[in-house]
Amino acid sequence: MNGLLIGVDGGATKTIAAAFDLDTGAVAVAETGPSNPEAVGYDVAAASINEAISGIASGGKSVAAAVFGVAGIDTDAERERLLSSVTRLDTPVMLAVNDVVTAWAAGSLAAPGIAAISGTGSNTFGVNAQGAAWRCGGWGHIVGDEGSGYMIAVHAIRAVLAYRDGRNDWTSLVPRLLDFYHLRHIEDIKPVIYRDFDKARIAAFAAPAADAADEGDEIAIGIFRQAATDLAEQISTVYAALEFGGPAEVTLIGSNFRAGEVFIGPLREHLRHVTGGQDFAAPQLPAVGGSIWLAARAAGAEHRMDARALAASLRDAEARGSLATPP
Repeated sequence: MNGLLIGVDGGATKTIAAAFDLDTGAVAVAETGPSNPEAVGYDVAAASINEAISGIASGGKSVAAAVFGVAGIDTDAERERLLSSVTRLDTPVMLAVNDVVTAWAAGSLAAPGIAAISGTGSNTFGVNAQGAAWRCGGWGHIVGDEGSGYMIAVHAIRAVLAYRDGRNDWTSLVPRLLDFYHLRHIEDIKPVIYRDFDKARIAAFAAPAADAADEGDEIAIGIFRQAATDLAEQISTVYAALEFGGPAEVTLIGSNFRAGEVFIGPLREHLRHVTGGQDFAAPQLPAVGGSIWLAARAAGAEHRMDARALAASLRDAEARGSLATPP
């Protein structure tokens, strides 16, 4: 099997596409706008994916397989609708899965285990040794996304509003909110939430909330403890559903885990029955690498992949902002 393996990691904020050349080992990466159809619609999602692919898959190379890991893709109908809009590829194998599936593959190289995402949204997915799979969460910001950046930010904003009302004590989240959204008064947050709603923009406030927690703000610390409790419930549910029969490796993926022990510490305590006391695993590949790994498996080329070399190449290409086409 020769040619390119194409992987896509698409979310509510951005889309990253990568090509791995089975002949040379060369890697190219392209980044475009959001591709979560639940957030931006199928037309915009497909346009982002097509644009990203056009930056890495030209030059006459055949494509052995392509896997798109896209947030918001859950049903066969959604997969077919997205794939029918991808016009830039001619390949015998083209698959679309929820991005939590490719996150699991990035975490464990598609080996048994559980992956938990906490980025703009949240999602949890696992596969056991028998190949059975289960997903918990990922229901979006209106009815789900527990333990996500969006929910952390919403709770932080609520804490600021409660202080304004006199229902809550002072919290350093107040000046952080005003600074982050360039507001003069707390009341000015309403247009950000209602008139100009942008899920990713709201979720981004999770980072200043993490800074407040790191500096000892008790209200912010409580918000991250609650997020850990909520995410642990999802992970525990996947673990129970798949009947691992022993400890399971849990990989944490997403920007909110940069908060460190204020988030990961309570999560660790809640999940000792799942992990057997082992620490959480770091992803073995960047998220888009999980899509490439699944593409290699679909093409029967997994035995030709070197995870460390692929991870290094992807991180180097992303750092360079490489849009070069593999030779």
